[in-house]
Amino acid sequence: MHSPSPPRGGLLSLSLWALACLGSVASAQNLTPLSDYSVIVSGNFSTNSDVEGRTLVGGNLTSSSSANFGIRLQNKVPKTDLVLRVQGNIASGNPLQLNAGSLELGGTSNGRRINYNGGGSLISNPNADYSGIFNDLNAASQSLSNLSANSKGMLIANSPGQPGPFKMTAAPDSNGLAVFSLSASDIFGNNKVQQIELITNNAADILINVAGAVINWTAGNIVGDLTQDQWSKRVIWNFYEATDINFGSKNMQGQVLAPNASVTTSGVIDGSIYAKNLTTTSEVHLPSYDGNIVVPEPSSALLSLLGATALLLRRKRNA
Repeated sequence: MHSPSPPRGGLLSLSLWALACLGSVASAQNLTPLSDYSVIVSGNFSTNSDVEGRTLVGGNLTSSSSANFGIRLQNKVPKTDLVLRVQGNIASGNPLQLNAGSLELGGTSNGRRINYNGGGSLISNPNADYSGIFNDLNAASQSLSNLSANSKGMLIANSPGQPGPFKMTAAPDSNGLAVFSLSASDIFGNNKVQQIELITNNAADILINVAGAVINWTAGNIVGDLTQDQWSKRVIWNFYEATDINFGSKNMQGQVLAPNASVTTSGVIDGSIYAKNLTTTSEVHLPSYDGNIVVPEPSSALLSLLGATALLLRRKRNA
């Protein structure tokens, strides 16, 4: 995990730094929000299409166009289930369809009509605060980005400089986890890529760490195992450095972690997504996350440092 640099001050500063590092890593143990929601954004969400599962918005729901929420949850969840949760406001505009459950709203709906097709209702909650969920996913993304790669992906061409498929070949560890470390420019921004393919090799879970701040998906479609639900729900694309992502009209397959990114897409997302902001003119589909990736716990070195600084502080007070 990318922890802050140790301070140059005294023991108290060092101890506080160790506590901060420990707390940030310890809070990273939770990927379950990706199982609970199809869309999670810490900022604003704009859509004129469908979200099959639940939606959680830390900012505002900004689009004035019609949209459908919870379309695959109809008759499957109680009417009190919070299927659409918005901490901020809902922009005025055409009616929204909530096909299952209820709407939790921290701000105002600006007179927007919401059709509760699943029998739910508006639940006003001015104290709505989803920061705990965002903090967990932010920390998880950073922590997962530090896992060492054990699998490789590369462009396979008949000769150098020629087009070909980008193949990711899993080499899972003893727990069944395959970890890739890729550059966005190699896989998404490379006009030589004709298709993107995953060879799973009996992996149980797939983590694809993607480096790069600005990502534009310009070439190659996802094919093969990645298009199947059994893999979409167990593959995590971790865009841990990204601030701006444009998937264009490409269909994204798998779970997306992009905690600092504003994501734009006109292609389908088959899996859950967590982003800073999301603008989409296409659907966000189930399946949600159903994997078993274990986010790293605090290192023994950090725990030892925390214990040592606490002991030194105690001795100093007793001196």
